[in-house]
Amino acid sequence: MLPGQRRELKITLASYQTSCDSFVAPAERDSSATITVVVPGETGLSPGSYAWAGTAAHGGTDQQPERPYALPTIRLGHRGLTLPAGGEIQLESVATTQDGRVRGLLNFEFPGDAEHVATSLKGSFEAKLCRVRL
Repeated sequence: MLPGQRRELKITLASYQTSCDSFVAPAERDSSATITVVVPGETGLSPGSYAWAGTAAHGGTDQQPERPYALPTIRLGHRGLTLPAGGEIQLESVATTQDGRVRGLLNFEFPGDAEHVATSLKGSFEAKLCRVRL
């Protein structure tokens, strides 16, 4: 991390076997969700709620946001998309040591509009950390 840049935690939940050492491409029927929790500059990652209200809502730039946020993306086979604004991730515990774990609750939901279908990504999770760079 460069001084003044953001810190991030990427949480990937997949329907197929993944690896900490290298990218594993999904098969056509595989799916995954990646939630990138971003905090500004020297702010530490800690338990709490991180909302997804759209790119402009966090203020600043992508590399230097003014407020923390969570960016949810999903992959269905080889297609990927960012979920529309709506909802949050609640981190219940964050252990940033090597072989640490992160636990929480996904609560992303978009009711739909004239241009986009409704989306929902909900449920509890626990994931091990693969890499830690502080």
